Amino acid sequence: MGAAQLLLPLSLLLGQAQASPALGQLHYLTEEYKPYNFSDEKGAPTGLAVELLQLVWQKTNTPPQPITMLPWARGYYLLTQKPNAVLFSTARTEARSPLFKWACPIGYAEIVLMGLAGRDIKIRKLEDAQGYTIGAVRTDVGEQLLLNNGFDEQKIMSANRLSQALRMLTSGRVDLVSTNRTTMQDLIAAQQLDPAQFTVSWVLSSEQFCYAFSHPVDDALVKEFQHGLTQVLASSDFRQLQAKYFPLP
Repeated sequence: MGAAQLLLPLSLLLGQAQASPALGQLHYLTEEYKPYNFSDEKGAPTGLAVELLQLVWQKTNTPPQPITMLPWARGYYLLTQKPNAVLFSTARTEARSPLFKWACPIGYAEIVLMGLAGRDIKIRKLEDAQGYTIGAVRTDVGEQLLLNNGFDEQKIMSANRLSQALRMLTSGRVDLVSTNRTTMQDLIAAQQLDPAQFTVSWVLSSEQFCYAFSHPVDDALVKEFQHGLTQVLASSDFRQLQAKYFPLP
């Protein structure tokens, strides 16, 4: 190694970017939303999106930051109010896109209307679903897609968490739940319910999951985060994460 190389910062010699100190001053928010983000048996945040975020911190030479677990509605509210918040995993819908700044993707999700198989609900066009009572997590993409499609808000039963919406469905309080197919299936399995009792009645949309930044966050900072994320997504580390949380049958 020559003398000139010895003068280079260690982060460059290791192939890492030098992060702006501001990347370590963001307030990271998430919710219970398996398999992307959830609390482990010790109460610590984990999941594909959490581990992906940790890899981005490593790639950008950012010290590990606290991650706050909150009900989705609270996290979404803070994203609109705090100048330095990052909320994940956030579906980047057409309506939300101009409200925040984005680093994508974490993954992709199918937002569906799920009901009980025994009810045999038939939906042949989206308008047919407007005749049913539908549960959804408050301010979640499942609720917002219904409102954006002109559903009567009086027929949408809001829940603080998806587990509450699932109880509404199994108890007969609602006919359907509007949510991410994978997350709902994961919750059904975690609660040791028979998956055959549930069925997808309609696919509302396919959405990209991202890290959403408060609008006041500097564009250059979001670009720096996106650069780190893009590098991680192209790595073997990310392929291992996918295999861990979405194993092939």
